[in-house]
Amino acid sequence: MLVKFSKTVSKGGRFNQIYIPKNMENLIEVGDEVEVRLIKKQISLFYSKNLKKLSQFKENLIKDIFSFLNENSDINYIFIVGSFLTEKIGYNDIDVVAITDKKSENLEEAAYNKLIEKFNLKFHVLAIEENRFWHLLKSCPLTMAMFSSFICSKPIKISDERVIDKKHIRFLLMMPYDLLEIKLNSRSFFDSLRRLATIERFLKNKSLEMNAINDELKTSINDLLYKKIKNNEEIDKSSIEILRKIIKLKLNIIEKLIRNGKEQGYAGTD
Repeated sequence: MLVKFSKTVSKGGRFNQIYIPKNMENLIEVGDEVEVRLIKKQISLFYSKNLKKLSQFKENLIKDIFSFLNENSDINYIFIVGSFLTEKIGYNDIDVVAITDKKSENLEEAAYNKLIEKFNLKFHVLAIEENRFWHLLKSCPLTMAMFSSFICSKPIKISDERVIDKKHIRFLLMMPYDLLEIKLNSRSFFDSLRRLATIERFLKNKSLEMNAINDELKTSINDLLYKKIKNNEEIDKSSIEILRKIIKLKLNIIEKLIRNGKEQGYAGTD
């Protein structure tokens, strides 16, 4: 990101001053025109509330990621989200979300490839147009849960406002409904159950922090089955039936909450 401007040298006590080194006082005088160029941007990390401070290693890595992606002028905000922030060693990749001025078809793939080439680490990159981003932060339970903990490249305020978008929520329910009829890998059951827990908590105006969602999921099934589906291990037919019963129960609860959404004091859209 090239930042460059010209300025006439003056004396004074203004806040945004650039100081001339003493050994150059005879070379640059009041009235001279100079050029100022940004060589390297100082990177700051802006934590979401309640997110514990990361290790120095993780902070330095995130700063390097932000500095690297800041070279793209189409990106307004860069976020790190997900398990990289909340788990010491249990994360699979680093989740990066880029908020852009306009929709870019190839930004995700280009950023993903460049990050892997630069850092030799696993990344998951998501690009969201800024207008859509602010809408999703109010109406999408999964997006709100994703941004319950984050580190951003700029100061940002995330609103707690919630709006029920019935069409969007029913779109999110498609995969859990499919699992009542078809068999996919066990991780699909884990993701669907966590999705259902998130949606239910959203509709009940409960916390969407990932630890709270995972704790709720653990209370629904036994520890062994929880670990199996989280790690995508093979499960037997009886376990599948147990999971389908839980999914069906959750779907019924959510459908009822959607119908009664306006009665609970939410803004709603059909």
